Amino acid sequence: MVTLYVLDVPEFMPIVECARARGGCEIKKFAQGYYRIQAPSEIVLNRKDMKMKPAVWYGLFTGGLIGEIKDWGRDEVRVVGTNKPL
Repeated sequence: MVTLYVLDVPEFMPIVECARARGGCEIKKFAQGYYRIQAPSEIVLNRKDMKMKPAVWYGLFTGGLIGEIKDWGRDEVRVVGTNKPL
């Protein structure tokens, strides 16, 4: 299982919308000001598809994550589940 925590601010809403459109993700909004996005094996996000500026893109994980960043480039990131100890 991989989990992303996304701050509930307009700049990061494309992450939530992308995960919702992708399918296979469970999305839950919390009153504390964030969303939790979970997927069984991986979450792949594309900066250009989300129309994100680079400065926002590099703050993608501000809310936190449970998983491993497998690939992170200028335009795409892939986060996978892991059983490695923290």
